[in-house]
Amino acid sequence: MSRQDDGSKPPVSGPPGPDRPATRRWLWVVAGLVGLALLGAAAVLLFEAQARDRDTPARAGTTLADAAYTLAGVRSLTAGPVATGVLSTQGLLQFPSSLPAHAKATSLPILMYHYVDDAPPVLGPDAGGLTVRTRAFELQMDFLAKNGYHTVTLEQVYAAMAGLISLPAKPVALTFDDGGLDDYTVAFPILHSHHFVATFFVITGFVGGSNTMSWNQLRAMQLNGMAIESHTARHADLTKVTATALRAELTQSREAIQTQLGRVPLVLSYPFGHYDQGVIDATRAAGYLMAVTTHQDRMLAPDSAYSWPRVHVGGMESMKGFEVGLGVASTL
Repeated sequence: MSRQDDGSKPPVSGPPGPDRPATRRWLWVVAGLVGLALLGAAAVLLFEAQARDRDTPARAGTTLADAAYTLAGVRSLTAGPVATGVLSTQGLLQFPSSLPAHAKATSLPILMYHYVDDAPPVLGPDAGGLTVRTRAFELQMDFLAKNGYHTVTLEQVYAAMAGLISLPAKPVALTFDDGGLDDYTVAFPILHSHHFVATFFVITGFVGGSNTMSWNQLRAMQLNGMAIESHTARHADLTKVTATALRAELTQSREAIQTQLGRVPLVLSYPFGHYDQGVIDATRAAGYLMAVTTHQDRMLAPDSAYSWPRVHVGGMESMKGFEVGLGVASTL
């Protein structure tokens, strides 16, 4: 009995046996062409993704999807030996609830900005003095880059004081208060082009409002190494509200950032720079590990982590004044 008749194997359809090797060869050729096409498509997608990552962040109204930022972008924004992406993601480092007794004071400028744009926002008579013009800001960032400064977040400063990490040489912390839209459309692209990181203090109740950043924009910034911290829920003077309102200002802001950005903020910026011992106690009870003020100084002490000073960078700041604030030039 033949193999086709014994029932051990089903009949083979198609052309007679001598032509089957040719058919297999054609199948391999087709498979190879398909494979090459897929590899080519993957290469094109990778090239486009890299090109998007090099581009300047989009202007106002851009969604997170349009911005095309990915976690891979964090690697390009690592300052010196300190991995910002690690410290910006809660849970990868265990921050102590208070700095240890062996922690030492350090001299480190925390620069305080509000707005960066060609013209002040329409916010009142103080906006002009709080708005650093775009070109001036570019020159300031150029100075930091050319003189070997490494930008760090305040969480990194705290971690260094706690003995968890070492800061890079010539560290400087850049902070921005209020969460204005110009933080995203003007300051962020300039920071990104210099591979700098910064800390942005946002008023969570105002996010997505007129002339303020949206949560999508804040997510894009966070994915690129920026730290998003709290400037309270409604920017109330914390020294003049009831105990209930004080607690709400502090806790609602933390909860909003955690819900929207997936991280728990550890730093508070006091609205108007106003605080007292009751505000400090409430800030600690709400879970913050540190807070910044509007006091002018560069010395950060571990026993005053809830009242760290900053160096104000004003709208009329000259480069000489900027250098003085950094501590690299004399006022004389």
